[in-house]
Amino acid sequence: MTAADYVAVEGWLRPMATTSALTCDMNDLVTAEALKEANESGKVRNFMVVTTAGDRVGVVSYRPSGGHRAYIIGGAIGDPARWSSGVGGEAMGLLVDHLFHQLNAHRVEFAAAAYNKHTISMLTKGGFVLEGVLRDFYFLDGEYHDKTIWSLLRDEFVAGARQFKEHAPVLDLVPAKEKQRAKELLAKYIANEPGSSWLSFADRAARERPY
Repeated sequence: MTAADYVAVEGWLRPMATTSALTCDMNDLVTAEALKEANESGKVRNFMVVTTAGDRVGVVSYRPSGGHRAYIIGGAIGDPARWSSGVGGEAMGLLVDHLFHQLNAHRVEFAAAAYNKHTISMLTKGGFVLEGVLRDFYFLDGEYHDKTIWSLLRDEFVAGARQFKEHAPVLDLVPAKEKQRAKELLAKYIANEPGSSWLSFADRAARERPY
């Protein structure tokens, strides 16, 4: 996130804007300063959605939830012309991959208004499980609307990653071949170094805590 990115997100989520209505932030004052403070403090981590052409078109975010290794995610695409382009879904997919594959998440949660067809379509196709409906939670355009709560658990993510690994593989930060080569080098070292601490593992494991 750059200084200009924070300003852009503030504009997308300004009160009563269409984007903020879809993200349910329409009655909140989301400022660039507050976004920056939350991001830099780690309360909410924000990432810009950037197209292959380099256009910065949206934002996705995550924040720790109350559970162990549990996160709540969110996002918005600022340009309405891109809402049905798939860029938002791809960005959320990359964020989910990051949380499970790099941060060892156990649970990822997403909340969506029942009137948001773009998000509902994404969630119903993305393997998320509908956990609950909070009735008459939002008021928009003269009527009440429900809030839906969705989640994805680690075993569900793993099953999906296996099923779609040819079409949408989960990307590693360090290539598998490099990891394997490192293991081979370590195994060779251990085999030829009798003084290695690895060989004294049994002795160290037998130690008793002194208190």
